[in-house]
Amino acid sequence: MRLMLGTQLDPHQIIVVADFDGTFTKKEIDGKKTSALMTVLQDEKYLGVAGKADCQALFEHYYPIELDPNLSEANKSALMQEWWEKTYAVFKREKVSKEMFLEVCDSPFLQWRDDLLTFLQLLNHKSIPLIIFSAGGFGKLAIEYLLDKAGVLTDNIQVFSNQIIFDQDGYFQEPVRPIVHIANKTGAFLVKNQLIEAKPARRQCLVIGDTLEDANMVQGIDFDLVYKIAFSDYHQDHFQEKFDLVLPKTGSYQPIIDLLD
Repeated sequence: MRLMLGTQLDPHQIIVVADFDGTFTKKEIDGKKTSALMTVLQDEKYLGVAGKADCQALFEHYYPIELDPNLSEANKSALMQEWWEKTYAVFKREKVSKEMFLEVCDSPFLQWRDDLLTFLQLLNHKSIPLIIFSAGGFGKLAIEYLLDKAGVLTDNIQVFSNQIIFDQDGYFQEPVRPIVHIANKTGAFLVKNQLIEAKPARRQCLVIGDTLEDANMVQGIDFDLVYKIAFSDYHQDHFQEKFDLVLPKTGSYQPIIDLLD
């Protein structure tokens, strides 16, 4: 069941499931696309010339596939898996380290969306559970580091994302599999990994993302009511089919706060 626009969600009944890159972070800073930690890693000093070129080539090939609303779910899933496997192979070859990952988190080109921290403080104040469901390459390590640094890594938050195995010297070794990618971020994945029950005691869900696939983050979970919000300026017709509210790509969290406050 979808929530009628203008209706407030019940803080005592709601669970929030949200994406991270481009959803909690700004998608652009000074006109430059910088939403993802991966983007900062590739644009800064951390990769060699060959590594940077390889990651850019992979991005140029696979990113249009990620955005394609007409590709079948099975095909997109296989191709997104392929993208991450190839990217992680570059990380290993380039000797990307845990220290580099954490340095990237401190980049000025990574900024929270306006009013995001107020939103997170509100969730904690109202004891509303938040599941951060991210396909980011830096994954759980970076997300928890950033939240902790901002003083908002509170007990109501669970992070489900990719995890990295580093060797004894702190260099990238391999990802923990299965890899979370944009095409397998479904509610069934959350249930399988015991982040949430298939029929939660809390009967409402607020879903927040920035891609069409983020609409599937609670697919397969039994809620009485789901309200989906996206930040996007592209494929508006497709987004409006899948989401109840589509905010601008540069939008703030204030409209979302208004649903809960």
